[in-house]
Amino acid sequence: AQAAGVPAVVSTGIWPGVSALMVAECVQQLGKAADRVEMSFYTAGTGGAGPTIVSATFLLLAEPPLTYESGRECRPEVWGGRRLADFGPGVGEQYVHLLDEPEVYTCHRTLGVPNIRSSFGTAPDVWNWLFAAVKLLPASVLRNRGLMQGVANFSMPIISAVDKLVGSTNAMRVDAFDISGQHQVTFRITHPDLEDCVGLATAAFALEVLEGKVPGGVWFPVELQPSRAKIFERVRRGAIFWELESK
Repeated sequence: AQAAGVPAVVSTGIWPGVSALMVAECVQQLGKAADRVEMSFYTAGTGGAGPTIVSATFLLLAEPPLTYESGRECRPEVWGGRRLADFGPGVGEQYVHLLDEPEVYTCHRTLGVPNIRSSFGTAPDVWNWLFAAVKLLPASVLRNRGLMQGVANFSMPIISAVDKLVGSTNAMRVDAFDISGQHQVTFRITHPDLEDCVGLATAAFALEVLEGKVPGGVWFPVELQPSRAKIFERVRRGAIFWELESK
């Protein structure tokens, strides 16, 4: 791709995608070497994505999540590390759990963050406990795409009913800390609908490519420093909460 002058950007949604730019922004705003990064994601119900997000989560439950601790690759228990994350107005505190996310690797590699992990949670909390039970199934079952899609489709009447009650909000939070732990940068973004913000994010990256702003080669979102501000500007449309805070 580089030799041919053809640009390509991998994983360009809201998360992964915009979330990597959030990590890069937090690390830059920290003003010193980032020692630890926590990525936290929340989607109410299925976010309007229906069985797609359910079956995708089932597949991810088959894989121990990649994390880095003191620069070392680790594989802790999937859907472990249950903790509360404050996503701000409109969402508040929600439980999140360790889940594999490609930006753990790309941000560690590109930004040199020695400690980094990613967590996800949904609502109502009973879904989180359901995923905790599902992870006990054999990995061979969870990796069966056809079977997991079938289970998700079969569950749709219940899923749709719950979605009507909880909505489809998507929220993201990234925290970056220096080695002393005394300095912290937090970036929080909330959109009212997962599907809408995924579309916004994908279009924001695509426009950068179409406008010739991305050079030839294959890139991860975290590497697109020159395009970061413009992508943020586009994705901010429709956001109901957007806050970058230093402590």
